[in-house]
Amino acid sequence: MERLPQMLDHPTARKDEPSPPWNGRSRHLAPVRQSQDLDFPADFTDVSTRELRLLCNRTYEQLDTDHPALETREQYEALVEELERRERQAERRGTDVAARETFRDNALFSRFELFRDGVMAGYMQYEMRGSHVLLLHSVIDPRFRRMGLEPVLMQAVLLNAHRRRLAVVPYCPEAQNFLAAHPQYLSLIPAAQRRRFARLLASRADHAGRDA
Repeated sequence: MERLPQMLDHPTARKDEPSPPWNGRSRHLAPVRQSQDLDFPADFTDVSTRELRLLCNRTYEQLDTDHPALETREQYEALVEELERRERQAERRGTDVAARETFRDNALFSRFELFRDGVMAGYMQYEMRGSHVLLLHSVIDPRFRRMGLEPVLMQAVLLNAHRRRLAVVPYCPEAQNFLAAHPQYLSLIPAAQRRRFARLLASRADHAGRDA
């Protein structure tokens, strides 16, 4: 599994310590386009889910500025609504499978747990810091790795945080991967961390483009 560079503040770091200097890679990053430059579809019917996620990611980059345009905010909300609608449809189609999976917050051991047919299939270790939940690392039982349960666990964790109005700090590489692929959840990241995470995504995209 790909290991992403850890650019977010480490949970054990002192808050008065200065951030490390930027290494100059910003010259590789593409400039953020203005909303009028984005080809925003008038109808999502013929747009694939993958294309919607990419567009949502680009729109979020514009939204995460000091003075985002109202049009950009409306476009981002429309994209999130459409992605969530498609996810609900997919969940309804997979009701029989989903009924076999249960999720719980085990506060005693500080982990979110996913069970399948009564057997623990995986968990996400976390740490609570006030209204912030720090996602530290995830584990999937080898017996369940071919079932594609990791995205199920990640989505359950993020939805749980959303319902409880908790901000999410994704130190776990698996959580970072999921957020990169599902930008509608990026708003759960605290504002102070969003731009660092956006740089993390941009850096990864830059490296992927050069390796292609």
